[in-house]
Amino acid sequence: MRPLHIARRTLSILLLLCLLLSCGTPRRLSKARLVDAVWTFSQTRPDGFTLDIRTLTEPARGISVAYAATQNSHGREALDVVISHATVHEGFVGGWFNGADSLYYFDSVRLFPEDSLESAVNFGKANSQKAIYRLSSGEEILLEEDPVSPCLCPKSSTNGRNNP
Repeated sequence: MRPLHIARRTLSILLLLCLLLSCGTPRRLSKARLVDAVWTFSQTRPDGFTLDIRTLTEPARGISVAYAATQNSHGREALDVVISHATVHEGFVGGWFNGADSLYYFDSVRLFPEDSLESAVNFGKANSQKAIYRLSSGEEILLEEDPVSPCLCPKSSTNGRNNP
């Protein structure tokens, strides 16, 4: 891409986010505007993100674990379901771009305190997740079928955001 084209695209994304956020607090955003805001935000985070949809902020700490109910949700059209689920649960959405299939995946996620690894692992296993994600260190934590403890592994190239 040409540098001018990149600058214009970045400016367009920032202007859309400003417009969406100027309509009031995220709680008052319509679901359609919230979907637009999360989609636009995801385009600036191809490596992945966890977003509090109540405040449109990224938490710096915690262990992000996806719900099975929103697993395999990809593309903009899936955001309605993911955001509806997140709204009645903890209010967090996670996403990452999967280079293997060129799709952007979204999940409603539960955020656990970083000192609650065992609870996060149990929740992940109960929700058929292969991995969970520690936000502060960028670590993907792989969940094995029957181990006593999880395998701690570095962040993968697909960001390990609870890949199915």
